Amino acid sequence: MRPILVSLLLILPLAAEDPNAAKVYSTAHRPRALALIGDRFHSPTMMRDGLIPALVRENIPVTFLEEVTALNAQALAEHQLLIMARNGRYWPNGYDKPEAKWMTDAQQKAIWDFVEKGGALLAIHNAHTAYPPGPYLKLFGGEFGGHPKPYVFSVRIENPNHPVTAGVEDFDIYDEHHMNKYALDQEHLLLRSIARDNAAAPAGWWREVGKGRFCYLSPGHTPEALSHPMMQRLLRNAMRWVLRIE
Repeated sequence: MRPILVSLLLILPLAAEDPNAAKVYSTAHRPRALALIGDRFHSPTMMRDGLIPALVRENIPVTFLEEVTALNAQALAEHQLLIMARNGRYWPNGYDKPEAKWMTDAQQKAIWDFVEKGGALLAIHNAHTAYPPGPYLKLFGGEFGGHPKPYVFSVRIENPNHPVTAGVEDFDIYDEHHMNKYALDQEHLLLRSIARDNAAAPAGWWREVGKGRFCYLSPGHTPEALSHPMMQRLLRNAMRWVLRIE
């Protein structure tokens, strides 16, 4: 499928919506985002519609991709922010046949180089799921650890002093509870997800790689989770932080 270029024309009263509007909407020189979305278990429409409000309010033009082969070094060179919101699996011969991993060695290197040289990467929900070992997963500093069926759980703020969590309070969502395996230290941990039975997992973290920045946010399986006001605030904060926007 062809990439969908979304022109972010803002139609809401800006100053009343956001106290930072004067800065966000003061120049035409805005960073551009490339968002890879949609897989068998996560509708591209849902992911697109969940991301658009945050991108609009940050005045960041975005190109949405469903075609994984279109993610390459040339495409990344035209953007400052990469948003990964899909898993690493596909079924080239139909869903009744064995699955395969779509990301190539060249794509892994392109993403690593993009971040290492100063690019911004925001990874959401299952962006670390079922990918081949290599430079892409190395960026995460953690890995997918499975999940139960969706239920209501809490997202707790671990570091309220980081720019990504600014203005964000603990919140409850109905979502897939990813049991992420975390390899970084406490300094980089932003969020923790906690179930009613106290099952808990790291749910968001940051790191810097070379000249670039990376942030991972675990919620994102349901429209309710993506559209939650606190999740929207996290998305906006994360976009600004990885892009080094004050």
